[in-house]
Amino acid sequence: MFIQINEEKIEFTKIEIIVLEQGITDLYESFDKKTLGELTKQKKYEHLKDFVNEQKHLKDMPAGAAIKALKKDGNHFYRQFLNNYGDLIYSRFVVSGDENLLKQRGVYTIIANNELKFCGVCARTFKERFNQHIGNIYAKGCYRDGTSTHCHVNAKITQLLPASDVHFAIYPMENEKAMNKLKNSIVKRFEPEWNLRSNREVFELTSSL
Repeated sequence: MFIQINEEKIEFTKIEIIVLEQGITDLYESFDKKTLGELTKQKKYEHLKDFVNEQKHLKDMPAGAAIKALKKDGNHFYRQFLNNYGDLIYSRFVVSGDENLLKQRGVYTIIANNELKFCGVCARTFKERFNQHIGNIYAKGCYRDGTSTHCHVNAKITQLLPASDVHFAIYPMENEKAMNKLKNSIVKRFEPEWNLRSNREVFELTSSL
């Protein structure tokens, strides 16, 4: 796959997705390292302390179980403990491709039915980002202090699988400044749907608090 930025034509290498599991829901529920009360001692949850203190029957429960109980009771406030994409349907997958390239870092794109949906950078290796993070969402990642981008991208890929042709395409680079410059150029020119959606929702969430 080639992407042209100004006069430069950049070749990205296709990386296939191998799906291991689909239909993963309520992933946040398995987080049990802290109680709901302990969670509010962290900076990102301090503003939820008064609410938790009112929930005496939930305060000392494992955070995941308590939040699931709120959801089950129809209390939509449970979402305040999660990131924007923390209660979606996920899948678990790994990637297959040139191992030498996957051990490098650089800029990656996600292509669905020949349409560029997302562009990001890997400061570490592509394989680590795809297999251990985007392709394997962990419970704590669904929370406010988790990685919302990984949840977002995984959920979007899950929506398209298995009916659509979805894959990654990578371009190895070493310099992080150059990576971000290329990523920003691609986003500016092609306006990938998932990048723009993510940025807008984060802005709306910040503005409403």
